[in-house]
Amino acid sequence: MMRVKKKYLIEWLLIILSGILIYFFVDNDSFLYKDPVAQIVSVTNSKATKTEDTYKNKDMTTEQTLKVKVLNGHRKGEVLTAKNTFSKSGGYDQRFYRGQKVFIKFEKSDGKLMAMINNYKRDVYLIMLCWAVVVLLFLVTQIRGFTSLISVILNFIIFLLCVQLDVKWNINNFFWIFATVAVIFLALSLVLVIGFNWQCLVTFSSIFIGTTLAMIIGVVAMQVTNDKGVHYEALDFATQSPKQLFLAATVIGLLGAVMDAATDIVSTLFEMKRTQPGISRKQLFISGQNVGKSIMGPLVNVLLLIFFAETVTMAVLFFRTGNSIAYTFEWTMSLGIIQSLISGIGITLVIPSASLLSSLVLGGDNK
Repeated sequence: MMRVKKKYLIEWLLIILSGILIYFFVDNDSFLYKDPVAQIVSVTNSKATKTEDTYKNKDMTTEQTLKVKVLNGHRKGEVLTAKNTFSKSGGYDQRFYRGQKVFIKFEKSDGKLMAMINNYKRDVYLIMLCWAVVVLLFLVTQIRGFTSLISVILNFIIFLLCVQLDVKWNINNFFWIFATVAVIFLALSLVLVIGFNWQCLVTFSSIFIGTTLAMIIGVVAMQVTNDKGVHYEALDFATQSPKQLFLAATVIGLLGAVMDAATDIVSTLFEMKRTQPGISRKQLFISGQNVGKSIMGPLVNVLLLIFFAETVTMAVLFFRTGNSIAYTFEWTMSLGIIQSLISGIGITLVIPSASLLSSLVLGGDNK
């Protein structure tokens, strides 16, 4: 008993100590950046003034005079003046406070060297959130949680390499690159988390079938309707074929939704087989269908909530500038709705495929 308590005490001390060390290191890592980093040492706010645009949208704007101390580079230690304007709504600007760290550029105004704030330095929050995720994974799943974390990191690296490859070579048919990468994501994640076994193979096959069929149905529907009412040019910052970019984003999002449903069904059926070795194929198939029906509703709602979160800001902006509901939906929501529908189709199709494949592999007297 004492050994167990001592073990947990050491774990908690190491967790707390690691968090403190990481925080202090990241908070003082300005020397790692090539861009100038400064800390705000004083703030003077002017009186707020009322503004109103042509659509009668009212706001309040305030000008700030900031004193910033340079933390790196050849001007380290110098105190410069910077200007900033922020609004009450905070749509396109940001209010700064004393003690915050920012990225700056040097500029001259009337022969005087001044600082221009580029962005807020957010690495402390980002790294501490990553630390919290790692700690929670360790506390909940111990060592097994790190395999999931490794799969996420590897998938992220592969995705960045794929994007860099597309940007460097300026490939025309880049959808197939992202489709291939999606399959690699799937295989890598399942092997690392589940292991290379029958459960992994069944999960992979059911996800692949559901994702492929859903994409085929979606593409055929868009071809039959000749993409009527679909504005691919509404994608933000699309520098290549907007349609292919939309399809690439759709297949990755679809894979995530289908993977969620398939892993729940297959893992449940494999566990049922372990606890009830004599269960029949028919019982397994029916159980898989029941599990799928119970999770389908929540998963579809999750997709809609993610869609709402992505589009609500732009939709509000369109409404506030006098646009109609139909026009706002067409230019801010239609693409998201299509992606959600295709993902919903994938979830629906993966339920019978995961149930059928699991029942065929596990049913009868198979071990």
